[in-house]
Amino acid sequence: MIGILMAALVAAPLHICMGCNFAGAQRTDTDFGGVVYVGTNFAGAVLTRASFRRASLIAANFQGADLRDAAFDGAECTACNFQDAKLDGATFAGARMTAANFGASGAAVDDEQLRELLAGCVACNFRGANLAGRNLAGAALAGSDLSASDLRGANFKGAALCTYVLNGTNFAAKCATLKGARVDGANFTGVRICADPSDAATCSAVTADELRNWSGSALSGATLP
Repeated sequence: MIGILMAALVAAPLHICMGCNFAGAQRTDTDFGGVVYVGTNFAGAVLTRASFRRASLIAANFQGADLRDAAFDGAECTACNFQDAKLDGATFAGARMTAANFGASGAAVDDEQLRELLAGCVACNFRGANLAGRNLAGAALAGSDLSASDLRGANFKGAALCTYVLNGTNFAAKCATLKGARVDGANFTGVRICADPSDAATCSAVTADELRNWSGSALSGATLP
């Protein structure tokens, strides 16, 4: 975390907002882009159509914020909290999220932007989200927490659901966490394990038994590889 913070400060030394408080503020259509925000509180703020394009957000709190139609395109977000935020119409093209907490609020993002969000999301939390019937074919989901989510009828065909993580001195396979998720009718055919989800050459097919073992779910009722 310290290394990430220092890199952000060096990259934008003249545009830093440390510990700023926008909690409950009315900031519709505000441009927050291109700035480094460290420990900034946006909880409960009205940020509809706000722009966070190319912003660096470290431990920013958006809990309960109204982020409808907000733009996070190209943003870098580390340990940010979006729990209970309104994300309808928000965009995430090229955004990179690390250890971000979306919880059930992630379900508000449309299919295209959800795939964009997941493509740049490392160890993100979507626990308890309602993603029933969503089209996530080919999406990058490795490392995401989808436990206790409603995934009934969702399409994960060809998704990069698994990756390799360092376990001591060895690498071990790990898939998105699906423990307790409802998966009736979900399609997991062709799901892959990738060293680098952005490079198809590093990916290979996952078997049904591997997917069960690595995801923490029996996947009863789902269509498996």
